[in-house]
Amino acid sequence: MNLSKYIATKTYSSFKKSFTRSILRISIVATAIGLAVIIIANAIFSGFQKEISTKVFGFWGHIHITDIRVNRSIEAIPINYNDSLKQLLSDFKYSDEIEHAQSFVINPGILSHGDYADGLFFKGISSDFKWDKFGSYIKSGEPLKFADSTNTRNIIVSEQTAARLFLKIGDAVILHYIKDENHIKRKLKVSGIYKTGLEEYDKKFALVDQRMLQELMSWNPNQVTGVELFIKQISKASAISNYLYEEVLPSTLYSETIRDKFPNIFEWLSLQDINKTFILGLVLIVCLINMATMLLILILERTHMIGVLSAIGMNVWTQRKIFLYFAARILLQGMLFGNLIGLSLIFLQKKYKFVSLSEQDYYLNYAPVNIEFSTLLILNGLFFVVVVVFLLIPSYFISRIKPIDALKFR
Repeated sequence: MNLSKYIATKTYSSFKKSFTRSILRISIVATAIGLAVIIIANAIFSGFQKEISTKVFGFWGHIHITDIRVNRSIEAIPINYNDSLKQLLSDFKYSDEIEHAQSFVINPGILSHGDYADGLFFKGISSDFKWDKFGSYIKSGEPLKFADSTNTRNIIVSEQTAARLFLKIGDAVILHYIKDENHIKRKLKVSGIYKTGLEEYDKKFALVDQRMLQELMSWNPNQVTGVELFIKQISKASAISNYLYEEVLPSTLYSETIRDKFPNIFEWLSLQDINKTFILGLVLIVCLINMATMLLILILERTHMIGVLSAIGMNVWTQRKIFLYFAARILLQGMLFGNLIGLSLIFLQKKYKFVSLSEQDYYLNYAPVNIEFSTLLILNGLFFVVVVVFLLIPSYFISRIKPIDALKFR
């Protein structure tokens, strides 16, 4: 028989003093609130990283393959996306990790509508474009269609561009391009308006038919600015990119992850990990102090019982375990309510998005939440273990109580 557990079970309900009962209730409530805050904070930080990463990857893919000179030149430098390159990408060591590959062409130009004009980067896409990654950001209109053999004279602009140029679906716009000191114009129709919330990208890019840009720059159908690769497991993107560059691609081509190409947003996301660690650590410290205070109060109320148990020969460690069982029971009650509170608020936020944010500052117009069952188990497990282990410190106070003095204490 586990004597410590037996005594703890039989005597837990005998805390009759109103003050002690109030302390127990306060400890349960404080523990519940603390764990709920930890669960919600973790869900929000995880949600931010997931949602913003999804936006960036949906627009750009995980890995870019371009000409090695492209980062040192303002000129569009093409690569040949031919059968040879496609074969390399389908046969190399990590080919099974590639979910999708698509070509793109990027070239700067000016878009005008009436008396208004704006300088943009035009991203040319083709029929291999993965709309399920980007389609959810189209707020009005429809995606580009590539059914015919000639290039599509449609364009998808961002909400920012549409606002600056006073555009709506169906409006005619003019693309201006300078080539060999010649002013070339192309008339396009606005078929869609998108918004990712990534302001620095939305205000700079518009989507057009890749074939039109190839025609403007006198490129053949195989010549593109680069190839975007979508990876099944994002954590492997860096390793795959390095392997491609070092072992697979010819020396004229360069491979880099989107994290390396556009580091600003990902650096901002990394800073959130520091905030996350600080907030969760602070809440955990408050919970530890709360539980330690509660345990010391229980020990003080049970001073006489400690003296009796010591007098009959029970060792100190067995007595300490009695109070650790007391604390564990209170802790589990608090954790139960904490999970109910935390998960309920996460569910409500996910469904109703009642906590809103400034999209200009946070890239999202609501606080995103993301919680996984495995993460929830880890949080609860770590919380329980850390608190119980910490309570070994205040439980040491039992060893300082002398039986003769304890028996006098009533």
